[in-house]
Amino acid sequence: MAQALIDPIRIWADGSSYLHFQDRTKSYVEIYCAFQRADFQFEDKNGAFEAIGFLYVEAFNKDGVLADSSSRFVVMSVQFLEDAYKKDVRIFEVLPLLLEPGKYSLKVTAMDATTKRSGIATFEVNVKDFSGDGLMMSDLEMAYDIEPEDTTKGSSSLIKANRRILPNPNRYFSNEDSLIYFYAEVYNLSEKTVPTNEFTVQATLHDAFGYELRRYALRTHKKPGATAVLTDAVPVKGVPGGAYELHLEIKDLATGLKTSAAKRFMMIYGFEQLSPTMSDSAAFTQNDAVLMEQVIKYISSAEEKAMYRDLDLEGKKAFLAQFWDRKNPKQGSPVNEFKNEVFRRFAYANQYYSTAIVTKDDGWKTDRGRVYITYGEPDNITRHPSSMGQKPYEVWTYYRLPGQAGNDICYFVDLDGYGNYRLVHSSIRGEISNPEWESKIENDQLR
Repeated sequence: MAQALIDPIRIWADGSSYLHFQDRTKSYVEIYCAFQRADFQFEDKNGAFEAIGFLYVEAFNKDGVLADSSSRFVVMSVQFLEDAYKKDVRIFEVLPLLLEPGKYSLKVTAMDATTKRSGIATFEVNVKDFSGDGLMMSDLEMAYDIEPEDTTKGSSSLIKANRRILPNPNRYFSNEDSLIYFYAEVYNLSEKTVPTNEFTVQATLHDAFGYELRRYALRTHKKPGATAVLTDAVPVKGVPGGAYELHLEIKDLATGLKTSAAKRFMMIYGFEQLSPTMSDSAAFTQNDAVLMEQVIKYISSAEEKAMYRDLDLEGKKAFLAQFWDRKNPKQGSPVNEFKNEVFRRFAYANQYYSTAIVTKDDGWKTDRGRVYITYGEPDNITRHPSSMGQKPYEVWTYYRLPGQAGNDICYFVDLDGYGNYRLVHSSIRGEISNPEWESKIENDQLR
């Protein structure tokens, strides 16, 4: 067996495609990356402390052929070592690609150049075709912040169009974010000035089912030429947790032509607030109902699941109030520790076990996510890398699960090489049991 590894480097990535002015048969694609500074090893360098990261992105076409790649070394320096390991300090970088229009699978690797510890993010992008001469628009880039930047003071991969863009590559925003920033480009605006030399930008917010929830103020801009850069922010205060889509529609007022783009994102709330308040009918939406069905999936009976599915929105709201109250370990207490723990596990599973790297909304459906939500945090996790003879796998150990024999183990194997670890054997009663599980990690079993 291979020696267990420490946790992989945490990395998030997203991408947007833009017009490549030098060769319109290809599109310029930016891959936005973020990783945790504390995941890297810092060493003393003449009185300061320094770590070196290496980023590498690969784009594979629909046939699995490498279409383009890009890489960058990232030097991180701090004066005091304790600063290097502060939690939640993220480093942002952008990697460029040139790709023909089409669908691609992206693999982004972050590596500590000193320890060789690494982490991988995978996702898909649909690269737009900008070869035509009609009104067109780039993808939207979601951002935490956008500020004017004096480019005479230096350069950075985060600076474009004299703006510093702090990207949000996982497209998660919390209830503490009152604004969502975005960057986009518009191409082939007409040179006509009659009846006007202006274009408009209409932003709308849609829910996961495509229904328009908010229509923001219509913005009017002077055309700077055939190409225009858009940077703006829309307010999201009061938007419940769930999946949403931001739409932008551009209209050239001189010609009446329109173009549009959209991007999905997630609103998340603190663990105490992930559940609807149940105090106001407006606080419980269809999105909340869908989210709650996912949350209670592994802690409810078959009868409860069937009952919940058959109820209307108001019925679901009443069902959940009773459901959580029944499971409150301290009846009558306003703080339901059981509910809070379930939501903590659900949010953790989505954050760390999702196969959808961008949206991070399906971790609860994966085997690791299901086991984590059902049984909680393992007492021990060992991780084994891939090698010439075996696939990567993880071993989770629970020392004292209620109703179990003790020292229960779960074996998860990355069977297809895309980071979705499947449960292949467990000693927990009721879970899959396969004494010959070790055959699953052999590379000749890859499928």
